[in-house]
Amino acid sequence: MIQQPASTLGKTALAIAITMALAACGGGGDGASDPVAPTTPVTPTPTPTPEAGFTQTAQWKLVLPASGSSVCYDFNAKTEVADCSGSAWDLKVKSAGMTATFWTNSGTSGSGKGGAFGGPFDHTWTELLTWKNATTDPVAGAIPATAFAVDSASGVFSSSNSIASAAFEYGVGGSTDHLLYPNYRTFLITTDSASASTAGTLAAPVFALQLTGYYGGAGGTTSGYPSFRWVDRSAPTVVRTASVNASGSDWVYYDLAANAVSTASGTWHIAFNRYNVKLNGGESGSGKVAGFVGKTPAGFYDAAGKPVAAQFTATSNLTATVADLSASDLTLPATAARWVKDSTASKLQAAYTGSYPNPLNYGWFSYYPTAAAATAAGLPAVAHLIKANSEGASLLRGGEGDTYARFRLSQIAYADPNVATSQQTWTIDFGVQPKP
Repeated sequence: MIQQPASTLGKTALAIAITMALAACGGGGDGASDPVAPTTPVTPTPTPTPEAGFTQTAQWKLVLPASGSSVCYDFNAKTEVADCSGSAWDLKVKSAGMTATFWTNSGTSGSGKGGAFGGPFDHTWTELLTWKNATTDPVAGAIPATAFAVDSASGVFSSSNSIASAAFEYGVGGSTDHLLYPNYRTFLITTDSASASTAGTLAAPVFALQLTGYYGGAGGTTSGYPSFRWVDRSAPTVVRTASVNASGSDWVYYDLAANAVSTASGTWHIAFNRYNVKLNGGESGSGKVAGFVGKTPAGFYDAAGKPVAAQFTATSNLTATVADLSASDLTLPATAARWVKDSTASKLQAAYTGSYPNPLNYGWFSYYPTAAAATAAGLPAVAHLIKANSEGASLLRGGEGDTYARFRLSQIAYADPNVATSQQTWTIDFGVQPKP
């Protein structure tokens, strides 16, 4: 059975990338430099610097592993990596048995500083071959670092706004406003997504939670310090509050029952990475945690769904919305199936196009469900074959954060071309831009 890749959280645009770069900026000022005594100006002799660009190539021939397994590649060392941990890998292939998906060494997929640029497929392989540098679009100009989006969780805390957040809005005051504002939305969080109960039990509590801020640290102006408050719905009068330092590259895990920071391998319900939020369930964790939007307070959005600046900036919001945590008018999931479990998303994934029994285009490859469709594509008359779309391409930032590659899936070869279930070997071509 073909596994559909996770859809992206929106089309790539440099404007959104720049917005997200600004959103990541916090308060605080630069310290003044010590005074320097005047000297006679000397014109330095410029030192030639080698032009950074795609100066190397690499090719990865990988045998598709068993379903559910992953294999990784380091395009700088030009070698397959047995252990997909650390920053010394750049592209992950996760097998679904008869197909696979691509992931970067970033966010929810790895601890590195990688990322992916594009939709993908904003540019073909032929077009990318004309690029001289991975950080300069020949037409649009310099590409900001944040245009290389990290892999992320997609769930109840995700949205279609410019920062993909259901809990925050960016720059509600206009073009000069570069701050994040909470919307004080109440999220229900169950610890047992198999149960429709919204009251919870001692063994499987249900929480109501709000994100209440994004800035903290010294002076309370540093970004990446999400604050939140919550109640256990079995004891709704006890409001707990916390703030965590999630300004680094790693996720911060939190145990809502114990009101304490935890670890990825310990007991946790919710995790934070800057303004990104994930729950311990679905594809984000081994638990049964899932969420549901219980209430959006009135006045924060207009009839068209746009943020109302005056409401977002009102100083009374923190106290005016605390009652929503235990309000009687919360929207509740009618069945267990309505709980929203986390999935994961990467810019390297694309939603398929086409309809059965015609070919289905998954971006990196196409699937031919019938023998007739396979024959029309120049393949053996065998149903359920896939074929690489060799013009599909994307730009990738490596796990170390300072190297890049353009790449494509150039070939999928079957051990027995007449047997759709036979072993597959995938060939991936890279044009590598090493560290300057």
